[in-house]
Amino acid sequence: MSSPSYLMASLPMIEMGDVPPLSMEEFRHRCIGVLSDSEISALDALLDDGECEECDDEFVRAYKAHEIQMKNVSGRLRAAAWGPDVRFTDKSFPGYDVTFAKMIQDAFAKSNPMEKEQDIDKARFWLVDSLAGVGEGTVKHVYAYAIKLKICERWARLTEAAGDSAVLNVINANDPAYASTAEQE
Repeated sequence: MSSPSYLMASLPMIEMGDVPPLSMEEFRHRCIGVLSDSEISALDALLDDGECEECDDEFVRAYKAHEIQMKNVSGRLRAAAWGPDVRFTDKSFPGYDVTFAKMIQDAFAKSNPMEKEQDIDKARFWLVDSLAGVGEGTVKHVYAYAIKLKICERWARLTEAAGDSAVLNVINANDPAYASTAEQE
């Protein structure tokens, strides 16, 4: 038997920029036994970065459609910036959310990449709140919490040291002298 309201009552509040109060692994563990098998499957499909053709959950399908919409908006903007010779074809998806599209367009107008990423994730926070609706804790609220937790976990991993390491890896990957030295070791 599914008890999403019980689960939601046991979870700490989470806002954009918060340090994750628990890991995704801990969150999923809390869901087992509280959500039904089909709800756990939908949760897994939601958290999977791929598309969800087989999933029949309304929230998951809507969220994945909005992710496609976001990619279409960003792809169109990037193609336009690269010039008239670049063609871009939108991927079809059910529904169109004008507010979400505007939030994504505004995010891509930012020149600072970090601000752009923050605004995209703020749009995702808004989206899952909108999809979950108001009221008692339903399974939609559990799904919204999962997305918010995933976003907060990603931001918690973005440290200056991690950024320096990523830049160094790109530099080293493009340095023929480093590549030949690494192969000899």
